Amino acid sequence: MIELQDILVSFEQKNQPVVAVDHVSLSVPKGSIYGIVGFSGAGKSTLVRVINLLQRPNEGSVVVDGVDLLSLPTRKLREARKNIGMIFQHFNLMESRTVFDNVAFALKGSGLGKQERRKKIEHLLDLVGILGKQDSYPHQLSGGQKQRVAIARALANDPKILLCDEATSALDPKTTLAVLKLLKEINHRLGITIVLITHEMQVVKEICDTVAVMDRGRIIERGGVAEIFSNPQKTLTADFIRTATHIEQAEQTIMEYARGRDVYELKFSGERASEPVIVELYKRFGLTANVLYGNVEYLQNTPLGTMLVSFDGTDRIAEAKEFLRGEGISMQQVNTGERES
Repeated sequence: MIELQDILVSFEQKNQPVVAVDHVSLSVPKGSIYGIVGFSGAGKSTLVRVINLLQRPNEGSVVVDGVDLLSLPTRKLREARKNIGMIFQHFNLMESRTVFDNVAFALKGSGLGKQERRKKIEHLLDLVGILGKQDSYPHQLSGGQKQRVAIARALANDPKILLCDEATSALDPKTTLAVLKLLKEINHRLGITIVLITHEMQVVKEICDTVAVMDRGRIIERGGVAEIFSNPQKTLTADFIRTATHIEQAEQTIMEYARGRDVYELKFSGERASEPVIVELYKRFGLTANVLYGNVEYLQNTPLGTMLVSFDGTDRIAEAKEFLRGEGISMQQVNTGERES
């Protein structure tokens, strides 16, 4: 559906070249929800704007639904962009127009008659759950309602792709979950491919199929969400994941309680998440575990487990770690700053 090859985007800043996207290639399958995560300045927003050529790359190719966008003349590019909707962090609504008219604006030049246009707008507002707000103005809406208007507007031309650039960053956690649920429903009901840009791994965890992690203009890691969460290869990726699993908050509390004792983090995935590993460690190595924190969640129908434990009897820790490694379970000591694997 989306094929970016060897994309380079650079700018001049104070007479110095600044590389925002550094030879990135990206493939997004049709009908998927693809997350691109990174801190501010990583290049993710620039990369997503390359998909609809709001940002033209210095080098590389941009193929969307089999069409090479860089080869299109202006008029045909304008038509091709109708297949790519976009929503933003701050909604970009016109404050002087009603909800109905904000969505109607996207249908200018569509060729639809007045009644057809009204029917379509009402259908879209119903789809996003704000049909009763059609005569309201943006200043009368909550943040979540504004984003729903923006989503309805982005869907007005029946796009095949929806680009979401930090679409939930201005929303509170509860509203964020509601908007993400809506995006997932739209993906399932309409088959729209969604590319979601965010700096929050929690957002990726909620709805994405695949995630790419960006740092300083490059993709440093990519894969299925369950795969990345269960076995991150890069330190930055692991740091993002820890913010989404709330393990850091648990550690802060536990470290006070377990002062003077070594604490280990065990990570499980798949079938191992439901097996009695602690019992096995006692049987094999005589390690009695004090479970300080435990959590199991499901990503893409794959169970992922995290556990913080301290052990009574630590002379066989090294053996236990090797045993767990062979079983596909990672064990890391967390209260000394080490990150072993």
